[in-house]
Amino acid sequence: MPAEHRVTYTVEEANALVPEVRAILLQVAVDQRRLLDAHAALHAAMDDGGGLPPGAPPMDEATVAGIEDGIRALLTHLADRGIQVRDLSTGLVDFPAVRDARPVWLCWRLSDESVAHWHGTDEGYASRRRW
Repeated sequence: MPAEHRVTYTVEEANALVPEVRAILLQVAVDQRRLLDAHAALHAAMDDGGGLPPGAPPMDEATVAGIEDGIRALLTHLADRGIQVRDLSTGLVDFPAVRDARPVWLCWRLSDESVAHWHGTDEGYASRRRW
């Protein structure tokens, strides 16, 4: 999204989106696990001459592509709203905001109860401070 058209959020607006963002990040984590399992199953099938281990879910290239597309769609949904995913492993995201007439990021991660921190656009997580 071009910076000149980027939406900004108040703390209240960002907090209202937290349940949706949390659900998306958790779904991405589930899908990443499914993707890892699918890749492992595909490699096992190739190594064993084409057969999947007994009880393994059927995974083919189309299934893997579908999982990848799903992850991409979820992350694109956030990006289209101006929400930047910084680290999937910790669920770290930034919401664009304005503070003292300058652009900043509202900083939130999955372990945070609510959006309550910010940092400058030229800074990162280590520089975040209470709103």
